Amino acid sequence: MLETKTISIQNGKVEVVQFGSGAKAFVILPGLSYEGFFAQARAIERAYSIFAEPFTVYLIDRNKTPRPDYTVRQIADDTAEVMGKLKIEKADVFGASLGGMVAQELAICHPHLVNRLVLGSALSRPNATALAVLSRWESLAASGKIEDLTADFYQTIFSPETFQKYRVAFFQSQPVATAEKTARFLAYTAAAKRFDVFASLDQIQAKTLVIGALHDRVTTALAARETAKGIGGDYYEYQAFGHAAFDEAPDYKQRILDFLLSK
Repeated sequence: MLETKTISIQNGKVEVVQFGSGAKAFVILPGLSYEGFFAQARAIERAYSIFAEPFTVYLIDRNKTPRPDYTVRQIADDTAEVMGKLKIEKADVFGASLGGMVAQELAICHPHLVNRLVLGSALSRPNATALAVLSRWESLAASGKIEDLTADFYQTIFSPETFQKYRVAFFQSQPVATAEKTARFLAYTAAAKRFDVFASLDQIQAKTLVIGALHDRVTTALAARETAKGIGGDYYEYQAFGHAAFDEAPDYKQRILDFLLSK
């Protein structure tokens, strides 16, 4: 049964999408987005339907009203607080893009909460490509050019083939711009630019799978490779996809599930 709920935490409120009936907990930490994820709850449930029997699935968004100086570590602390309120004692965790950064901080600072860890299109320290892309999105959002931001966002994260195929749909799904959403987007973009746990990767105790993509034009495949090496985890790289391989690759969800259920 699909549930959407808003969890009050010390510093604000966090939206959660929950479904599935399994005894084990599977936490999804999503990537950067101008919108929240409540409106996509049904699509998320369909996309991760194969997890619904072995797991109870929780997509945990970020604080709706972050301060401008918020850090990725604070997002991880918020996530830990939400997990406590949901009575999740330990979970398998998948973080994509910004969610992958949060997942690393969660595994480092709250290791008791993380059983197995999957990182998709993630980095562990800033690089020139990521900083340039995030700065471009930051500038568009700060200037109020949300339509341009949306177009640039989709064109950058998806492969050219996927972008052309769904181009019309992407442009029809323009978010409604508000000052609150813009402030939130800017706070989390800035947090991503400051994120750096590269020197602490050896503190991650959870068995880890890192999934990269050769044509990742946001965080880069090189960053995914060095993150896997720093953790000492397994690594798989998609050759035909970009940053949003987690949405494009048809076997992506099955690959995660196989890893989580393996011995």
